[in-house]
Amino acid sequence: MAWWRSVRRLATRTRKGGDAMGLDDVAAALRECPVFRGVGDQRLRLVALSGETLRFDAGETLFARGDDGEAAFVIVEGRVEVSVPARDGAQVLAVLHRGALFGEIAALCDRPRTATATAATPLTVLRLPSAALRRLLAEFHDVAIALIEVMASRLDAVNTSLAEGAAGRADR
Repeated sequence: MAWWRSVRRLATRTRKGGDAMGLDDVAAALRECPVFRGVGDQRLRLVALSGETLRFDAGETLFARGDDGEAAFVIVEGRVEVSVPARDGAQVLAVLHRGALFGEIAALCDRPRTATATAATPLTVLRLPSAALRRLLAEFHDVAIALIEVMASRLDAVNTSLAEGAAGRADR
């Protein structure tokens, strides 16, 4: 809880200093993220303050497969392509939009990135360092449960895709 108190003090200083420009935009994007749905406005602002807002031009790489997973990201504005190497270049696994959380597996598991994330358009993201994400999940169990649900849904989609691919190969 001491961590949130220090973030609250930062929020107060930021408001007084007039530096809070864009904080409500970041909180609004967090509200669209399934992991943060149902979280109150004050807590969303605290989450926003626990990370840093970064901007990327279209085509810029946020992280590459094999990079250290030191943070997760939430899209504030723009789109991100998530891809892996393929024989003929790169295979796009997903195109993510405003409110999407990505990079959380490497950030939480202290593992290298399993894919490359590239800005598909001009992009603004909230970068949540691993330590901040872990504290957030330890402090707010509803957010941890929501993250588990999102990750389980993604795993289910991958399992379904693998099963369909295996069935297609068996039909040949």
